[in-house]
Amino acid sequence: MPARFKIFPEQHLIFTRYYDTVVIDDYVNVVEGVIAHPDFDIHYTHLIDLTHLKKIKRDYLKVMMVQARLADLVVRFRSDILNVVIAPTPVALSAANMALKSWDRLDTKIVGRIVTNYNEAASLLACQNNKLLSLRDEILH
Repeated sequence: MPARFKIFPEQHLIFTRYYDTVVIDDYVNVVEGVIAHPDFDIHYTHLIDLTHLKKIKRDYLKVMMVQARLADLVVRFRSDILNVVIAPTPVALSAANMALKSWDRLDTKIVGRIVTNYNEAASLLACQNNKLLSLRDEILH
């Protein structure tokens, strides 16, 4: 599967990386895996790295269905949930915009931010850049 995630409870962070060609079922598998994970907490910040995404095969209806399922979890949460997406390429930016726009149609407290690199992500997350890079490296192994 061209995606990996890891939950870092100490940092209150869910970190996901997508790479190569991604189909909607890859996204669904990640969402299902995150929700089923014993360390999952709806309060955690989400960091999504699309740096190595080459292509995405779109299915807007499935994306909306998955987002609606997630909205059921999020709607009960009282404060904002931050999603930071690293999208340095046109393909990554297109994928990030598609996902974030799908949240706009739902009544949730999701706050999405798109950045182009780890420095910008670290700034938004109030985290040192080298710490984010270290977490990224843990996902690779």
